[in-house]
Amino acid sequence: MSKSHVASQASEPTPAQFKELFSQIQQGRVTKERLQTFLRGQEPAFPSNLVTVDHGRSVEQLVKDGRYDYSSSDITGRHFPSSGKGKVKVEIFLANFDTRISSEAILQEADKLSLRRPTVKEGLALGAQYPDLQREGPITILCEPWRNPSGDLDVPCLYRNGSDRNLDLGW
Repeated sequence: MSKSHVASQASEPTPAQFKELFSQIQQGRVTKERLQTFLRGQEPAFPSNLVTVDHGRSVEQLVKDGRYDYSSSDITGRHFPSSGKGKVKVEIFLANFDTRISSEAILQEADKLSLRRPTVKEGLALGAQYPDLQREGPITILCEPWRNPSGDLDVPCLYRNGSDRNLDLGW
């Protein structure tokens, strides 16, 4: 694991910091938009993570990629169809609220910020590429929901149970 030189107390950037910045740009961890937000001195509304989504992989394969201790057998491509081609990098924003808030309110807030719903594959890529993120708190993937046989709407949720990482359905 390489050590990051970006967070330094120096008043002027060091060559090592520039090298780290350019490395993160090449890796796709720093996008043009994120860099511009930083340069303007703006804070993003929500924390975000960059993920690579491989649309050539099925939903079932992406669930396996996550190596969950438990995963619902209902998280399938049949229940959560997904389109897209190739590999793409996507920035996923994690909305964290201090109080309970409805899914509709979250989607309205995202719309105000010109953010769209994630796809199921984007959410599964997040779980696989950032496995410890769900240990910090549950993550609801607000993709297009699946109506289960009982008539309820479900979306995938990443959460922990003790030290286990789980992928289940909820709303």
